[in-house]
Amino acid sequence: MADNHAAARPHSRTGLSRLLLSHQIPFKQNALLQSILFGFIVYWICMAIHPKDWKDWAVENTLLVLYMIVMAFTYRIFPHSNLAYILIAIFLAMHAYAAHFTYQHTPIDDWMKHAFHIKRGFYDRVVHFAYGLMISFSVRESVLYFLKLQFVKNYFVTFMIIVASSGIYEMLEAWSALIFNSKLAAQFVGLEGDPFDSQKDMTSALAGVLIAIGIFWIMHSRRRT
Repeated sequence: MADNHAAARPHSRTGLSRLLLSHQIPFKQNALLQSILFGFIVYWICMAIHPKDWKDWAVENTLLVLYMIVMAFTYRIFPHSNLAYILIAIFLAMHAYAAHFTYQHTPIDDWMKHAFHIKRGFYDRVVHFAYGLMISFSVRESVLYFLKLQFVKNYFVTFMIIVASSGIYEMLEAWSALIFNSKLAAQFVGLEGDPFDSQKDMTSALAGVLIAIGIFWIMHSRRRT
């Protein structure tokens, strides 16, 4: 696990390395992680107040709540680094923002449509890209811890998990909308007239994880110098 625990060297216990090693700090002593959790909960509550569409909000937040439960349940087994938790919080905040307004009608997309004279919003693609980029950090740490895979093998498995989970999400998204509310399906899935929307969303996640792997390689190379 040298790729993830290089901070055993005294000189690396500063700056970014502290974020990478913060899983060694108990939760009660980890003020940064407590702040991240508190800030996200407050933000999520604000995004839960008077959403644009309650049914859409409930469906969008189902996986978010389940993800939070899984993260809390597995914390005692393997807590991630603060850096991973920061990126998870940012990603979930982006998703909660879209769930409040619905992905088709976020203020960001409304502004882009008027500013650039486009018919379709792109905020959902940004969120899928953020998934590939940001969630890769926690996935990589899990692969290092549970599978003990290093360097290239670790990157490859991380890549496969992100791409596979992105595809699974697209299927769950479609089927959950059809099962729970077929009338809401088109709005929830968010095709917006694009028959290749799901494929483009997965491509966005793929681009994000590729950039993340590049960052991992740079971080690994810097630790070796």
